[in-house]
Amino acid sequence: MNRILIEDTVTDVLTRSNSEIEVVLEHLFPGKRLIGGKYNLDDNRITLYLGVLEEQCRLLFGSLEPFEDYVRVVLAHELGHAHDPELEYLSDRLVRIRGKLSRTRVSLRLEQNAWRYADDLLRRENPAVFDTIMGYSLSGYYDLLPEYADYSESATTA
Repeated sequence: MNRILIEDTVTDVLTRSNSEIEVVLEHLFPGKRLIGGKYNLDDNRITLYLGVLEEQCRLLFGSLEPFEDYVRVVLAHELGHAHDPELEYLSDRLVRIRGKLSRTRVSLRLEQNAWRYADDLLRRENPAVFDTIMGYSLSGYYDLLPEYADYSESATTA
């Protein structure tokens, strides 16, 4: 991975979004989950975990060939969280509700909002990479929610 290329990619995506959000590049997420990017509402900062993003890219695409596009898509998605007018409301709801399905529905809405923003920002650049990443990201929610059973089944058989 060429760090200068990644920094230039981050700058380009931030410029396109007219965003002044701070983006921090680190190697690994400090937990056990395979998280490649995270928006922190408290300090209004996005952290991209480049080592994790590389691993995710290899798992999803079999190589690092689309890595620059992968970083662009993940950053655009995290910017979607940062610019989501419903973020505080939905985050508060997540803290208050108890049922697993209800929590999953709210989480899905947060993710869909962020993906809509990312879609508007850069999907046209590389729709195949974008759609693959977004589809994989949302599939876990679709698998858990009964109202998406038909979608989840058709996505796995396509």
